[in-house]
Amino acid sequence: MEINLIVTITKRNDTEQFIEFFKKYGCCAILGGVANGTASKNLLSVLGLESTEKVVIFTFAGQELTRKLMRRLSSEMKIDMPDRGVSISIPLASAGGYTATEILPDASADKNTKLRENYQMESKYELIITVCSGGNTDIVMDAARAAGAAGGTVIHAKGTAASAKKFFGLTIAEEKEMVFIVSSTKNKKDIMRSIIQNAGSNTEANSLVFSLPVNDTAGFKLMDDDSEDE
Repeated sequence: MEINLIVTITKRNDTEQFIEFFKKYGCCAILGGVANGTASKNLLSVLGLESTEKVVIFTFAGQELTRKLMRRLSSEMKIDMPDRGVSISIPLASAGGYTATEILPDASADKNTKLRENYQMESKYELIITVCSGGNTDIVMDAARAAGAAGGTVIHAKGTAASAKKFFGLTIAEEKEMVFIVSSTKNKKDIMRSIIQNAGSNTEANSLVFSLPVNDTAGFKLMDDDSEDE
């Protein structure tokens, strides 16, 4: 059983609609959090992630259900429409603490919680996650846009360590911001390199950057159309 983490970003006012949609298809582990968009005004029609308050919804699904959800997000939820939102699925390398049947409506009956290790895949998109010091989102996004990033979503966070220990040079007990950027795989390295050079550990932003493969998407139709025209 392959499990995907499905990340959906939409307007806060539409939260309940999307939660009900996922419940309709049997998704029982649904988490949400408030976020802010960063897309520039001229890209609002593509991603709709600029000024309105956003919500990030996390849920889980097996491979077959993931494909169905991505199709239905387009046909039922009209996620491809401007200012509606985006959704991506990310394969989990391994999981523990829950049985697959507890979080997946389409799981088999076995109780194996270690799903897979060292999973390799080729993907059209990747999710770039930047963890930076609080108040430095603009620095990160300016660096990312300079390398071709369309926009991103910001989640405010805080380290939970009892003391101000460091991880890869980051003091993890301080206020942090997590910037989520979905990029084409071909542009990923340029974007990450720009963030590291302009907002890395030697700057005020003190950023840590990593990426995850995306195996399916919904809501990126207009971006795909633009790519085909190039």
